[in-house]
Amino acid sequence: MTDKHQYFSESSVLYLTARSVSIAVITGVLQNKGSLSTQLTKHASRVHSEHQAKLKEICFGVCRWYPKLNSIALSMLQQPFEEEDYDLYAALLIGLYQIDYMDTPDHAAVNEAVEASKELNKNWAGKLINAVLRRYLREKDAIIAAIDSMPSVEYVHPKWFMKRLKKHWPDNLDAIVDANNSHPPMCLRVNERHVSRETAIELLLSEDIDTEKGLFSSSSLYLKKPVRVNQLPHFELGYFSVQDESAQLAAFILDLKEGEKVLDACAAPGGKTGHLLERANLDVTALELEPWRLDKIHENLDRLQLSAKVICADASDTDSWWDGQSFDKILLDAPCSATGVIRRNPDIKINRKPKEVEELTHTQKNILHAVWKTLAPGGQLLYATCSILEEENALQIARFLETHDDAIEKALDLPEECGVKVQHGRQLLPQKQGHDGFYYCLLEKIAQSR
Repeated sequence: MTDKHQYFSESSVLYLTARSVSIAVITGVLQNKGSLSTQLTKHASRVHSEHQAKLKEICFGVCRWYPKLNSIALSMLQQPFEEEDYDLYAALLIGLYQIDYMDTPDHAAVNEAVEASKELNKNWAGKLINAVLRRYLREKDAIIAAIDSMPSVEYVHPKWFMKRLKKHWPDNLDAIVDANNSHPPMCLRVNERHVSRETAIELLLSEDIDTEKGLFSSSSLYLKKPVRVNQLPHFELGYFSVQDESAQLAAFILDLKEGEKVLDACAAPGGKTGHLLERANLDVTALELEPWRLDKIHENLDRLQLSAKVICADASDTDSWWDGQSFDKILLDAPCSATGVIRRNPDIKINRKPKEVEELTHTQKNILHAVWKTLAPGGQLLYATCSILEEENALQIARFLETHDDAIEKALDLPEECGVKVQHGRQLLPQKQGHDGFYYCLLEKIAQSR
């Protein structure tokens, strides 16, 4: 991709504009070539540090509002763009986003989108993009009114997902949607091995970083204004980690004891692994299926000056990694639809499909059944997901309990107002100014008589 707005940095490294790189990122997401975070990791270095914030604003914004932007675009196009021209479609969506959600002047948004077609060596599309965007500027109210009843426009969520929300969470529907469409707060986990939460508050305030205590995790602090991690005092020494409050609850629920043998069954990127070890001196085994994600686990543990046995393996294939020594505690933060963290991963609105949810429930079942046999009698397994879909959570546990006579559900040591009690476990729903959506259920293995 070329860009007439390219410029040289002080070190003579060639950088592209945020708009040019955002087209590449959004195109990759539209083509389902990786998540938004993966695409940003791949392309972000091509943008100067001064423009990283704008790049993220555009990319996250287009994904967050994609259901609506897509419906608007399709209502004005005679036919959708073919996959080989998704880069043009990305440019069009960015133009619509700039018009509706950024302070970009309307004429600049149109001109930049048209210019993008030239930079992509697809001059034929310039007139089309110009016509669509200018029509939207002229007829915006009428265009929106004509499609306003569509779930993608009214709620800015995919139709299939809205059906499930209306079925399972009718009383919480508006709050969930509002939270999903908002910018997520930045939450820190205080490393209580190094510093108390009260002292951490003072330490952050000395750097003009204002915080609020989380309601449910005693190690959580919400930043009133997000900052870069390198601005956090002693971050490199492990005083703080960035972790949502709902995810922090896992280490508290497990009620860890010194010297226990613990399995973190799906560990990457290692946030919960680190928190387990912050809570007690443990013998931790951290499993991760994807080799490329192991570095992140090691990086987090090294920064916290903690250690665990990190293994690259499929948790459901116990023959490949288990040495036969039973675990006292297991944390199974299972692969899931991530529908509780849409605001942090808005590309879920684009690429997550019902069929994937079915596949994920099958994967969850396999892992849960497999790791259960590695748990010692009297031991506990905490099943967790960042999903708010019943089939991945309470129904998954119901099916497991039906087939395992040696499993009983234990009460969660959480405040009554933390989440919603469901058939099995507790469902935390995303809160606009608080925690993400998360699910927990604690199971204990009982000794069976011979």
